[in-house]
Amino acid sequence: HHLVTSDKHRALAEVHRVLRPGGQVHIADWGRPTNVLMRLLFYQIQLFDGFATTQENVDGKLPQYIHNAGFSDVQVGRYFNTVFGTLALYRASRIH
Repeated sequence: HHLVTSDKHRALAEVHRVLRPGGQVHIADWGRPTNVLMRLLFYQIQLFDGFATTQENVDGKLPQYIHNAGFSDVQVGRYFNTVFGTLALYRASRIH
């Protein structure tokens, strides 16, 4: 959530490049809010970190970005409601 869109894509592509086939990537980051309260709480993160870098988290775009980087079996493992918003655990595999 600290990276602008183009840097997110580059970072995910680089992770895919260096990960051996059969390897997995695990990412913990802010995810789509699970309810209105979590959305309101995450607003404070957006005020602090900026809307340009965090809006994609709110919109739930990270799984698609991970998939677009070449990963397979992209999953959101769990969501955790925190005092700052919804934390999501993402997991994906590199097949080739």
